[in-house]
Amino acid sequence: MRRDLFGPLVVAAIAVLAVASLSWLSYRSVRTGYQAEFARRLEGMAATGASQVRAGDVDDAARVGQEGVGYLAIQVLVQQLCATPGTANAALIDARGIVVYDCRGDEFQGQRSALDTLAHGALAAALAGHAAVSPPFTAGGAPRQVALAPVRGDSAAAPVVAVMVVEAVPGYRDALALLGRQLLLVTLLITVTLLVLTVIVARRAIAAGRLERQLSRAENLAAMGRLTATLAHEIKNPLAIIRGSAQRLGKLDPEARRWADSVVEETDRLTRTVSRYLQFARGDETPGGHGDAVAALESTLALLEGEMQARKVTLERDRGATSVRVGLDSESLKQVYLNLILNALEAMPEGGALVVSDSDRGGYQVWIKDTGAGIPREVVEKLGSPFFTTRAQGTGLGLFLTRRLIESAGGKLTIKSETGQGTSCLVVLPRRSE
Repeated sequence: MRRDLFGPLVVAAIAVLAVASLSWLSYRSVRTGYQAEFARRLEGMAATGASQVRAGDVDDAARVGQEGVGYLAIQVLVQQLCATPGTANAALIDARGIVVYDCRGDEFQGQRSALDTLAHGALAAALAGHAAVSPPFTAGGAPRQVALAPVRGDSAAAPVVAVMVVEAVPGYRDALALLGRQLLLVTLLITVTLLVLTVIVARRAIAAGRLERQLSRAENLAAMGRLTATLAHEIKNPLAIIRGSAQRLGKLDPEARRWADSVVEETDRLTRTVSRYLQFARGDETPGGHGDAVAALESTLALLEGEMQARKVTLERDRGATSVRVGLDSESLKQVYLNLILNALEAMPEGGALVVSDSDRGGYQVWIKDTGAGIPREVVEKLGSPFFTTRAQGTGLGLFLTRRLIESAGGKLTIKSETGQGTSCLVVLPRRSE
């Protein structure tokens, strides 16, 4: 991930997490309040009903049954509780867990209460003398919650003679669900807003980074222009002296003429190379012209034959083309090949193999491969930038000049490398007519 994007993304992620956490805490707080208020109200109803039941009425209902006065009193009280708004059911359970009266009908009376299973903990607490509210449960496919309050006995031997049960549907569930949806919608809206802002900030950061790189490149090129102008002035004069001396040496000794001519030729090439650096540094158009890419490659390989022997590098030449005219002159082509091949030789300080192959299919293509240590992927992406180099004594201008020469002819330079697998350079140049 790019560094200029990392900061905005982290800030946005933290903000979204904070909003989501705040929404969840708000939801939990409201839910807890709803539950506590509902339980308090339900428990109060059960306690009020239990306080109005007499122990004698429970005993009378157990002895006489539905014909007794105690049963009728319990029936009236329980029905009043059941008629309270929000109440789903009300019942009275004796100390054995048997239903004395249930608003739902006579078929439940005399049966063991289902609350012994559905709300066992709350029922046990009520039988022990403590009012309690059960956790929510499902009965008949609907949510339910019950409050249970003890009916006190008249003697210490029987402190609790019955339990008053008030059952209700948790009415806060709909309001809580609505609140949850609203909080989720707000969270999503805030998240989308933050994402949009993050995209805007990221795009500005990318644009700022691009502008910074362009300014840095412009500064580098300006520095290269000043440096090249100085070098051109300082180098051309010694080159002229070397050229003149070589010409005179060739006249004195006929055997040395071939070597002297070679010195003159390379001195002229070096002079033209220095001039080309200066031309590029000033931003002038690259020189055009035509040249034989295959002949220039063979000439360059012959020139570097001694260098390869000295470095214990074997040349593996796979010829696939004979003569291809491209949009670069011979000097420019030699400059391209020299930079790429010398870089390959530098990558094999202990010796190795240099594989050079070419093809004239779809233009002219030449592959230059070495068996060196390879280059990490993040470094490969920076190769060809002005002043970027992996060598201690390098300037970072060789590949930059090479790439510009190739692109000026409508071609392309591709560099692939993998640590431990060596490096491969592919030069593609379109064919030019004579």
